[in-house]
Amino acid sequence: MLLLASANRDGEVFEDPDRLDITRYAGPTPAPAHLSFAKGIHFCLGTALARLEAEIALDALVRRAPRLELATEQLTYLENLSLRRMQALPVHLR
Repeated sequence: MLLLASANRDGEVFEDPDRLDITRYAGPTPAPAHLSFAKGIHFCLGTALARLEAEIALDALVRRAPRLELATEQLTYLENLSLRRMQALPVHLR
């Protein structure tokens, strides 16, 4: 069974794979293979559009709330066998 919820959470590849780390792919060290858009013949055709939409949305969010902060240290995830997602992402808009 293929579990999409396990993509980019391999403990042999990522340090602390269950922690939300938006800087995981930042920095001078080469990033491990990113699997969010699949690979090979199964590569997502909408990848370019999804990345552009995310870039536009995140840019607008950062401009509107340049000091955005997590409102909690404890993030809760919904239980789902095939898709990993947070129940909520509480933030402070400063």
